Amino acid sequence: MKGVGDADISKMTAVLEGIAGKDFVSANFFERIKNTVDVYPFELRKDQICYAVIMPSSKEEIREVILYANEIKVPVFIRGSGTHLGGNYRPHVSGIVINTHRMTKLEVSEEYGFFECEPGCVAGHVRDALLELGYFLPEAPGSIQVASMGGLISGNTSGHIVDPSIGKPGDYVLAVEVVLPNGEIIETGTKGLRRPAGTDLTKLFVGSDGFLGVITKIRMRLLKAPVRAHGLAVYSDLSSLARGVQRMYQDGCPPPLFMEFLDGPSAEIGFGLKGLEPPGGPVVMFESISSSEKGASGKVKQIMRSLKKEKAIEVYPVEDIDKWRRLWAARSVIGSNLMQQEGNLISTAEVVSNLKDLVECMDDCQNFSRGLPLTSQLDMSFLFGHIGALTFHPASFIPRNWTDDLKRKVIDERFQREGELNLKYGTCGGEWGQFGRRKDFFIKRYGEASYEIVKGLKKTMDPNNILNPGILEGYR
Repeated sequence: MKGVGDADISKMTAVLEGIAGKDFVSANFFERIKNTVDVYPFELRKDQICYAVIMPSSKEEIREVILYANEIKVPVFIRGSGTHLGGNYRPHVSGIVINTHRMTKLEVSEEYGFFECEPGCVAGHVRDALLELGYFLPEAPGSIQVASMGGLISGNTSGHIVDPSIGKPGDYVLAVEVVLPNGEIIETGTKGLRRPAGTDLTKLFVGSDGFLGVITKIRMRLLKAPVRAHGLAVYSDLSSLARGVQRMYQDGCPPPLFMEFLDGPSAEIGFGLKGLEPPGGPVVMFESISSSEKGASGKVKQIMRSLKKEKAIEVYPVEDIDKWRRLWAARSVIGSNLMQQEGNLISTAEVVSNLKDLVECMDDCQNFSRGLPLTSQLDMSFLFGHIGALTFHPASFIPRNWTDDLKRKVIDERFQREGELNLKYGTCGGEWGQFGRRKDFFIKRYGEASYEIVKGLKKTMDPNNILNPGILEGYR
């Protein structure tokens, strides 16, 4: 539909109201902006603001929206919580936004050994509901209190979890229910605890960045909640810290569930805001799990022995759970804490090292801004990340009073440098997806032939390019 005017939007809104009900469709300007904006620090363009927002309650309603969108040739964008950091939530054109926040059914089937949830379920709520029954959610993004399950599974993001410890979230997904871009509804996978051998369409949609179908139900295997134990190490410098993590893997220690780090300046701010004594240098904090207290604490002791070999200032178990929670908060919300301290807008990147070159990658990340025309002008830089997963988040602050053009250029610079480093180390991001602002990196990393395979798949499944257009094309 070209040249959409007020009359067209009014007609569109009326049709959508017939699908979901008047109370669950909005063409209000504020709602349209709220459901289009993302985490980036520059303003929306007028031509990006959606025409209308619909909040369906079922797969059948989503199907009707998709069919209608195909009929009038208007794109559809799926909205969970809007916390994606790779640029996927800001459309490049106007369209219809499907907000999944009403789809929040959660059913735990202990007799089957799995739970099922709808895409609008908040991950933190799912985690808490499972924990009450003695189970564990294998998802731990920093945005867990607001992130939607549909978005997390579409990205297959590990968040804080160390992949070698328990794998990716998709390893526990038994099945998904999906509305395809042509309106058909399919179910993949199994109700058994043994996942299919051979072709399993579940794998097609888990981690698909949301452009191959709308996930309307997720079935995941139940995991018994583990016993946890914690430890902390302080180093005089980041190179020694990186060598300590290398040593942990080289010594064959059981990988921890979580292993985070803060550079010295980040640690001083984060610890101070949580009422903790500054550690006196870069810090590593980690959590090991087991089926028993002895097993969990034994793993922590193994890791501590390895970390001590690389000139740690101090290494010790953290047995006070209240102290651990404050330590964890000092890291898990460091971005918010730094913005609170600095008063400007934070911008991060996701650089992933291989194990062999971890020390060199740490050095590259400390010098992340070097040679970047705008980013190098920023006053403060910090470094933190998921060091157990060999992942770094170099962070800088963008002045609020900079123009949108300058802010966009800084973001572009950071993605360019991120891509250069991930190419150097033969890696890729494990949290933010592979397209959106990373399209060019994907082509450089995996080749035009790989990109054409994905484009062909998208064309076959979505010939009108109705669902989440622009992600695959990199129009973000």
